[in-house]
Amino acid sequence: MKLLERILKYQIITSLCVLTLGAILFYFSVNYLINQEVNKELMHSRTKVSWQLRHIDELPVYILQLGDSLQLEPVRSPGHTVLVERKLFNQFENEYQPYRQLIFYERVEGTWYRVTISKLLAQRRQLLEAVVMTVTFIVALLLISLLILNSWLSRRLWRPFYKTLRALDSYQLEKHEVLTFSRQHTIEFEQLNQSVTQFTDRLAATYQNLKEFTENASHEIQTPLAVILSKIEGLFQDESLKESQLVALSEISEAANRLARLNQALLLLTKIENRQFLAGTEPIDLAPIINRKLRDLEDLIEQRGITVKTSAEATGPVMHPALAEVLVNNLLTNAIRYNIQGGTIEVTLTAGKLIVRNTGTPIHIDPELLFERFRKEGTHSASLGLGLALAKTICQVNGQTLTYKTDGPWHILTVDW
Repeated sequence: MKLLERILKYQIITSLCVLTLGAILFYFSVNYLINQEVNKELMHSRTKVSWQLRHIDELPVYILQLGDSLQLEPVRSPGHTVLVERKLFNQFENEYQPYRQLIFYERVEGTWYRVTISKLLAQRRQLLEAVVMTVTFIVALLLISLLILNSWLSRRLWRPFYKTLRALDSYQLEKHEVLTFSRQHTIEFEQLNQSVTQFTDRLAATYQNLKEFTENASHEIQTPLAVILSKIEGLFQDESLKESQLVALSEISEAANRLARLNQALLLLTKIENRQFLAGTEPIDLAPIINRKLRDLEDLIEQRGITVKTSAEATGPVMHPALAEVLVNNLLTNAIRYNIQGGTIEVTLTAGKLIVRNTGTPIHIDPELLFERFRKEGTHSASLGLGLALAKTICQVNGQTLTYKTDGPWHILTVDW
């Protein structure tokens, strides 16, 4: 959930809680005030009734013209004065309605009377409900307006932040890019953009220095490696060497050759990331490259007893020809190296897609992890662990996507462009 949506969600929940509690509190507050006002009226009526009862000689038919709101009942002894609220039958409305009653006792001509003064609460309750509903509706309308205004303002004010976020999301270190932004009026966003710009500037400079160091180191290693391999070749011609010395020399030669291939692969990887291979404007036809590479690898394919099936149209992506050669070579070499004895390779080239399928043993990790450098499934000694990393980098640099998935015994590498 987005930040603004979460803020809006909490604002709505808080507003609903405050509105509900406020309406309840307002209802009881107004109801309390109404009851207090009714109590005052009842006490005022009591004063007038008591005064009149003390100054008459006999009880009239009616007192103070209060009608049904006043009742006199003779009792043997007085009780406590009480205020009660109860529902009584209203003959005019022909229904039970709420009344508030004041019950007290007065002595008239030697006889105690229980005096009950009743006040109808129905109209006050209706007025109370109308007032509470009106105020609640106005407050709810005000809260909704504030929420809508706040949501609109938040989206507008946070727009620079999301723009920065999108720029960071699409940021590619390989392009040596330094992110720059237009000046913002909000100080916090301006500080954020300046920090991002400074950070990407340092990041690009550090990455560039690291790549230059790798490239220079690889170049410097090439010369001593060539000398070592040349000396080893010379020693192999020495007939005075013993068999044990030749075995040791052979192991040294194998290690040196592996180091040379590793150095060449790293050097090539660095050059690709440095974009030293610029793509042209015309697509490269991959069909002849596939056929040529399969002929080059024919001995290895026959040695493993692998059956190769190809279906290639004259099509391909826009990329440097040398990189197209490396890409096809790495995909086919990977399909042969990690195939099973007597397995199958299927190569399909159609418009916008190159698929290389090969049979192989199941893998126990996410296939996409094999695109990482020096990542290998198992301990295949002939592999440097850089073939798929090179293929992935070539595709990334040239705008293609390379995916790896498995389907039962099949390992499927797909290049889309």
